[in-house]
Amino acid sequence: MKYLLMLLALMSAATASATSIVPMTLEQIVAEADLGVIAKIEAVDMVDGQGQPVTDPAARTGPDSDNQIRLHLVLDDVVFSRTGPVPVRVTVPLWQMWHYELGQIQRQVGQKSIFLLKGQKSAYYPAYHEDFQRPRSEGRKIRKLVGI
Repeated sequence: MKYLLMLLALMSAATASATSIVPMTLEQIVAEADLGVIAKIEAVDMVDGQGQPVTDPAARTGPDSDNQIRLHLVLDDVVFSRTGPVPVRVTVPLWQMWHYELGQIQRQVGQKSIFLLKGQKSAYYPAYHEDFQRPRSEGRKIRKLVGI
């Protein structure tokens, strides 16, 4: 009976609809990043699979959606750059597999953080799906990790 209950528990867990990824340390994320910037979230928007604006605050992202949320950042300072000069404004698309509502992310407008990004010029994206937005208090530690 005990084994049957364990089997049923495992089977039901396998059907759960959740998105998860393997965690990375700050050191690993910084090693993957091309760029670390201190920036303010100036705006948050969402587009559908055809690139059309989505304005409903309850609109969602996730595995069953083509919607994508984008952060529009205004840079205050470059913590490090492995790719050269950085524009003052960058747009960063969030990973589409996270289960987010547009209104949930829009509440971050005005927030200043350190963003660890990959890419260059006009195409930036998170260095890692999770934890790429860091508190400014980690600036010294991040600089140390990149040897500054």
